[in-house]
Amino acid sequence: MPLEHRLGPLSKLDLFGYGKRLKSLIMKFDTLIEKIMAEHENDRNSGGKERKDIMVLLLEIYRDENAEVKLSRTNIKSFLMELFMAGTDSTSVALHWAIAELINHPQAFKKRREEINTVVGSTRLVEESDIPNLPYLQAVVKETLRLHPSASLIFRRCDKDCKINGYDVLANERVIFDLKAIMRDPNSWENPLDFLPQRFTTDFEERYDHSRMDVRGQNLRIFPFGSGRGCPGASLALAVIHGAIARLVQCFDFEVQDGQRLNMEEGSGFSGAMVHPLLCYPVTHLNPLEIANKI
Repeated sequence: MPLEHRLGPLSKLDLFGYGKRLKSLIMKFDTLIEKIMAEHENDRNSGGKERKDIMVLLLEIYRDENAEVKLSRTNIKSFLMELFMAGTDSTSVALHWAIAELINHPQAFKKRREEINTVVGSTRLVEESDIPNLPYLQAVVKETLRLHPSASLIFRRCDKDCKINGYDVLANERVIFDLKAIMRDPNSWENPLDFLPQRFTTDFEERYDHSRMDVRGQNLRIFPFGSGRGCPGASLALAVIHGAIARLVQCFDFEVQDGQRLNMEEGSGFSGAMVHPLLCYPVTHLNPLEIANKI
């Protein structure tokens, strides 16, 4: 039972100060976003060159009285908060899982580095523009997100009464989907609990339609960011994950104490983080600072 339920009426007193801290953080975020919005509005009103970013698009909808979707300033702030929260904490968790899986699967780590050496070389760091040319890197990310989605549960409401597998689901009832169970379903995946990035490469079995193996919700066998009303932070998270994993593998080897395998026990929190912190020792393979100084 949550702590606030156990405290009963006393929970309203905010004895531990969590409510006060939360309100303080929200106010700071509100002030920051208001400042950014004001800067964009000043650029527009002064006739200066308006920056082409997501804030411009949101403010255009906010100002458009005929827009199909009405946005308030509060809506814009809520959207940006969700965008950054979805693209940071979940990204950190996914990176931990990806590196842990690669450490426990040295052949996959080796193949990942060989691909970088072939496509990028050793005279520069992997850039975002290289990602489309690194299919095994993309496969590693997809397999990591399949096994370890950052949010295991998603919630939806039914538009109308329906019957699913003999169960009556009424309109407006909340339905909870267990993404982890779906993406580890043995009816959809062979050896579903094994880390096999090659299942997302074109040289694997023909049973997988690789042209539809997008993780943004188009394929209902792998949709770690949800489907339909997908996660707004998906693109940001994917860009960071691909780039970070690529550079970490390019520049470092990772050693574990006594050469043991990492403990892959999964936590029960919303983000699905590792129960045991990822503890490893990076050994420089390619010094990123030296490469950066040469450019």
